[in-house]
Amino acid sequence: MQLESIFFNPSFSTPFFMILSIVSIIIGLSLIIFGLVKQKKFKKSMVATGCIVIGSLIIISHTIQIIVRVV
Repeated sequence: MQLESIFFNPSFSTPFFMILSIVSIIIGLSLIIFGLVKQKKFKKSMVATGCIVIGSLIIISHTIQIIVRVV
């Protein structure tokens, strides 16, 4: 058994990460929409606020990743 086979680290291609970022942005949008709907039903909902914040952070971070990869 060779040492390279033990420490084989597969690297993914750039289009794979672009698709992953786009899917993450869609998940972030759905979290924001879920949070807004839940907040409309219950005025002070911690879950709704958490979904909105986490969704916003996901969208911001993956948008920055897409911009960095394109430029």
